[in-house]
Amino acid sequence: MRTSQLIQSVPATRHVLVHRVAHTPRYAAIVFAVLAALPAIAHAQNPVGGATAPSAADRDSMSFPRRSNTVEAQQARQAQDAFEQTHRQGLRFYNGGADATCEEAIGKTLCYWNNNGDVPPPAERSDARVERTQLVTILERAVQASPNDDWLIGMLVRYDIEADRPDSALKAARACRGTAWWCAALQGLALHTLNEHAGAKTAFDRMLSAMPESMRCEWTQIGWWLSADSTVQRNYRARPCDERIKSDMKLFRLAQPLWGLPGNDLYSEVLARRTISAVHGMGRIPYDMVFGPDVLESQMRYGWPVNWSVQNGGVGDPRPPSVIGHEPTPSYDFLPSATALANPLTSTAADWPLARKKARMRYAPRYAAGFGVPPYQFARFRRGDSTVIAGAYRLVRELEMGRAPYNAAFVLDALDDKPAIVVKRDNAPANAALLARIGMTPMVASLEVLAPNSKRAARIRESVQPLAVGRKVSDILLLTRGDPSARPNLESAAAMAFGGPEIDAGTTVGLYWENYLTVTPASPGTTLIRATRVGASFMQRLGSTLRLSKAVQPVSQRIQDPGRPDGEPGRSIALSWPSVPEGEYLLTLIVQNATGRDSTSTLVKVRNRN
Repeated sequence: MRTSQLIQSVPATRHVLVHRVAHTPRYAAIVFAVLAALPAIAHAQNPVGGATAPSAADRDSMSFPRRSNTVEAQQARQAQDAFEQTHRQGLRFYNGGADATCEEAIGKTLCYWNNNGDVPPPAERSDARVERTQLVTILERAVQASPNDDWLIGMLVRYDIEADRPDSALKAARACRGTAWWCAALQGLALHTLNEHAGAKTAFDRMLSAMPESMRCEWTQIGWWLSADSTVQRNYRARPCDERIKSDMKLFRLAQPLWGLPGNDLYSEVLARRTISAVHGMGRIPYDMVFGPDVLESQMRYGWPVNWSVQNGGVGDPRPPSVIGHEPTPSYDFLPSATALANPLTSTAADWPLARKKARMRYAPRYAAGFGVPPYQFARFRRGDSTVIAGAYRLVRELEMGRAPYNAAFVLDALDDKPAIVVKRDNAPANAALLARIGMTPMVASLEVLAPNSKRAARIRESVQPLAVGRKVSDILLLTRGDPSARPNLESAAAMAFGGPEIDAGTTVGLYWENYLTVTPASPGTTLIRATRVGASFMQRLGSTLRLSKAVQPVSQRIQDPGRPDGEPGRSIALSWPSVPEGEYLLTLIVQNATGRDSTSTLVKVRNRN
């Protein structure tokens, strides 16, 4: 896992090391060749010959970063440089990454490997932690002497975060007296590290409003996430800033990991990456190289390293060890597919993968050490000119959600700048359904469960369509058991929701549905329930028709429906599913009376554990 400048005779997926370079298996691994220095912050320039005077924000930016020349400040800069040199020399060797292959080329010299799930990095040596604490003390003393020094306060926040002291980082950022937008940026970085999502967004919004427009446009751009195609990149950057930011905010919303949390932690993560990258660009970094444009791209796409190690090329390799930066792990690609990005209101669950190969971005939320996709079911029920949607989930063992409590959220968003519909349930059970009422507009539904104890999350996201006003039957909601009461209703059914379409052969499941046809004892209706195997062969279908086998149509029931005394539409039964081969079965429910007929279907996956 090392790389440098590409040599023409070497295949593009392998790179040759010609210098001592830095690379990161980061959870990823990126290896760097020595690059030319590039300022981390693009300064706003006065228009040549223009008559418009620079704004206060522009004038403030021109002097950024402010640096003082006090004795304490000079000592702090020397101490920072010395610490990173000593830190690099004392890095421990890393034994992972043997099977790494180049996943993403970054610029002309870098290659990124996704080592999610690889050997964890070695523990940092104890003397490095002591030396970092000493550096923090020096920086604190220097900040007291020069509270408006942007370099000093940036480094103090950086090393407080590296030392796992986010509260101290926030305290230092709040005491900042330097450039206004820079102080706000450091506060946003510290708050984001503390999972204070709403506070981080407020701080970053304050930062963006205080910085020059040219810098604001650069800091909010995420073209790296979209495509490696240079034409796409140029077209993206050529768009007017306000127009681009508006479309980017839509992407941030769609890619936000959990809609049930306040703020938008992915949006804050982008600005936190910008902020820490600006700090990294001000001084020495652990890599044996200067901070350059490709390093910036790697950090904006995959995050900044939080652990460090070194690795050599093996026995007989004369090259010096490469420095490895390990980004947080596990991390995920939260971007929806291009199809969902263009038309989110018709998206399916397949449009929201978390483990896309050759990902353009990845993010490891600090509040969740893992993300998974739970078994789920969405079922719709008519309420006049609106629809109630049941979002049912099941926390299976494979999700590793750990013990309760669980915090569940069901969020529906039409992406029309109107507030989303948010239903939350703290101390939620391992399987249940949350109910949300929508109008007649398609929406994107996000069903989410967060386990605070295990720091794991489960999420499913897809579009939902309202139930048409003319429908005479609702969707089917699967239950752990049938509702034996004479008056089943959606609220009681939600508490018994099975939470997914997978059932075991030879077991009993419950069904809940609503019949909107008019039926009475004098004019009863009928309900037909049947299950048909999907993809059955001709001979299997023939055997079922001749009643020689139940493998194709294991369920077929006809129920007389005289209606309920209270006239309500809720219906529920317990359904015994026979022992049949594994596979997908289409469960269909047909309601009819003397004047009308309607049907609904749901796909059931049958497992046979025998």
